[in-house]
Amino acid sequence: MRILPGILLLSLVLVTACKKEDPAFSGAKVLSATNLRAGFVDTYTYNGDNNIAIITNNSGDHTTFTYRGDTVIMESLINGTVVASATVYLLRGDAYADTSYGLYQAQNSSANYTYDGNGQLTRQENYAYGSLTSTSALTLTNKNATKVVNDNITAGTQTRYDYAYNTTLNTIGNQNFGKGFLGVGNLYLPTTRVQLNQNGDTLGIVNYRYGLDDNSRVALMTSYDRNGALVDSIAYTY
Repeated sequence: MRILPGILLLSLVLVTACKKEDPAFSGAKVLSATNLRAGFVDTYTYNGDNNIAIITNNSGDHTTFTYRGDTVIMESLINGTVVASATVYLLRGDAYADTSYGLYQAQNSSANYTYDGNGQLTRQENYAYGSLTSTSALTLTNKNATKVVNDNITAGTQTRYDYAYNTTLNTIGNQNFGKGFLGVGNLYLPTTRVQLNQNGDTLGIVNYRYGLDDNSRVALMTSYDRNGALVDSIAYTY
């Protein structure tokens, strides 16, 4: 296994759609993700269109995805049977989510999504009871999110994340476990994340390393704080 420097990817920006997938990307599908510190294991099942169908956690919880024309329904089930919450995504003509709204415990939430010409997410607006509560704005450079600014409208605070990247193809986040309806993700693997507050003060620095398998796919991702202490370690299979 080869070890490369890198960083944990935000789920918000690590997604792709098969239609606009970068031709240089391998199209690998993650089958499992194991958090080696916490002991959590997620396994991923895909449908015939290579879209995610079920995510199963070793706790017994499930997340299911149902595709109906221009709609995707994501449901979270406790112990695999009791529906706790759900999100309905309404898709645009290019099959990317335009808006979403919640059901059950998430029934008062909704969101809007904006993408660039490459199909990458550039802005997300979140609402509760119809009022704007938070936004995320992404700055993209060479198909990678180099800056993410999160505004908490309710609290009146802002958090910014700056990212640096290597040139290793992102086999975990680019496909985002088959959630193609959320857009195209980062092409490469980040190496550093710097967190800043609204005054520009540094709140934290996280560095990541990746172990690659023989097919240049990410097999292990570890994260470290600015002092070199281990934050997390996740192993992937394909």
